[in-house]
Amino acid sequence: MVVRYSVFQSIMFLLLTFKPLLTMAQSDKVNKSINLGYISAAQIFMEFSHSPTSFTILGKTPYSSSQRAGIGFISPYSLQIFGTNFNLSTRFHPNIKYIYSKRDEGGRLDNIQGWSLDPFGLSSRVQLNKVTKLRNSIYGGFSYMSKAFPTDKGRRLNYHFELQSTIEQVIGNHYIVSFGGAFHHISNAQTGKQNPGIDSIYLLLRLSYLIE
Repeated sequence: MVVRYSVFQSIMFLLLTFKPLLTMAQSDKVNKSINLGYISAAQIFMEFSHSPTSFTILGKTPYSSSQRAGIGFISPYSLQIFGTNFNLSTRFHPNIKYIYSKRDEGGRLDNIQGWSLDPFGLSSRVQLNKVTKLRNSIYGGFSYMSKAFPTDKGRRLNYHFELQSTIEQVIGNHYIVSFGGAFHHISNAQTGKQNPGIDSIYLLLRLSYLIE
C-alpha cells in the first residue's frame, strides 16, 4: 500500500512538474514559428521615393530631382555570403518625373520620364524588436529614358546601382510599413560620348504584403 502511494505521488509530481515545461515549450515553438514565418515569408511591395536634389559624388550633374513609384518582390529564400543571410529581390520602378541640369544648354533644367528594372537585388535584416527590423539592401539594374540623358551626347539606356536602408514595422498579420533612405547612382557606364552621371539621395516609403 505504501509502495502504491509512493508511485502515485511520483506520477503526480512528474505531471505537475512537466506540464508547465511542456506548455512553455509549445509557447516557444509557436513564437518561433510566427517569427520564422515573418523572416521566411515572401513579400510583394509598392513604394514611392523622392530625391530633392543630386550630389556630385560619383556623378557630375547637380541640381537634379526625381520621383519614382515602384513594385517589387522579395524572395523567401536566402543566400549566405560571408556568414550573413541575404534575401533575393527584384524591383520595377517608373521614373514619374526626373528634372536634371542639362549641361548642353548652360545648366537649364529639363524634364524626362522613363523606367528602371532591378532584376537582381540582395537584402539582409537586423532584428530590432518583435515587430521591427532594419533592412539593408543593394540593387543593380538598368534604366531606359525617353531621350538621351543627361546630355545630348549621353544615352537613353543607362545603368544604376542603389544602396538602401529601411526600418520595417509589422502591422497586423500580413502587412509591413517601411521608411528609410537610399543612395542611387545612374550613368551610361562610359558607353556614350559623354557620361555625366547623377547621384541622388532618396527618401522612400514602402508598403509590403507577406505571402504565406
